[in-house]
Amino acid sequence: MCGLAVCAASCGGPYTPKRVNVGGDKLALADRLFEQGRFGHAALEYKDFLVTFTGDERNDYAQFRLAESYRMDEEYPLAESEYRVLINDYIYSEYVDDAFFLEGICSFEQTQRVERDQTKSHQALERLNRFVQLFPTSPRIEEARVAIRRIHDRLGEKDFLNGKLYFSRKRYDAALVYLGKVIDLYPETLWASRCRYYRGSIREMRGEYEDAAADYRDAIAAAGSFPEKVKAQKRLGIAEARAGGEKQGDDG
Repeated sequence: MCGLAVCAASCGGPYTPKRVNVGGDKLALADRLFEQGRFGHAALEYKDFLVTFTGDERNDYAQFRLAESYRMDEEYPLAESEYRVLINDYIYSEYVDDAFFLEGICSFEQTQRVERDQTKSHQALERLNRFVQLFPTSPRIEEARVAIRRIHDRLGEKDFLNGKLYFSRKRYDAALVYLGKVIDLYPETLWASRCRYYRGSIREMRGEYEDAAADYRDAIAAAGSFPEKVKAQKRLGIAEARAGGEKQGDDG
C-alpha cells in the first residue's frame, strides 16, 4: 500500500488547471507551460482562462494560444477547430490572419496517403487560397504559397495515378479526363509533365498527330528527369512526321 501511495505521489495524476484569481497571472502560467513544451497542460490553462475570465480583452490571445497548443502537440483536428473559433468570434483580432493560414495547415496535416481520399487536401487548398486572397501582404504569404505548391503536388499525383491506371486498362476517355485535369489545374508539377506524354500517346493512337507532337514537346521541355520524357523523345519524330504527312495530304 505504501509503495502505491509513493508511486501516485511521484507520478502524479491527470493535470488539472490551477486556481488563479488574476487573469494576467493565469495567462503567464499558461505561457510558461507553452514555452516549456508542455502543450497539453498549456491548452488546459488557456481553456480555463477563457471560461474563468469571460470578456477579458486578452481572450483572443488565449484563444489563439489554445489553438497553437493543440497544433504544437500535433492534435490537428482540435487545433483546426480552435482556429475556426478565433476566426468566427474574434474577427478583428490581430491573430486572425495567422489563424486563417494555420487552419489550412492543420487541414493539410490531416491528409491521408496519396492513394486514399484527399478531401482534407482540397479543404486545405481552399483555405490557403482564401488566406492568400484576404491577406496578400501577410508575412506568411510565401509560406502559404509553398504549402499550396505541396498540395498541388499531392493532388496532381493522385489524379496522375488515376489517369495512368485508366491508360493501362485502355480506357482512354476516362484517362483523358484525369490527365487533362492535372495539366490544367496543376501545370507546374512534375505530374503534369508526365501526363503530357500519356495524353500525347492517346492522341497519337487516335491520329491526332499534331496535338500529340505538341504534348511530346512539352514533356521533353519540362524540367527534371522522369521515365516518360525518354519515351516522348522517341515518339516525337514519328508524330511530327505523320503530322507533316497529314498536312501534305490536305494540301494535295
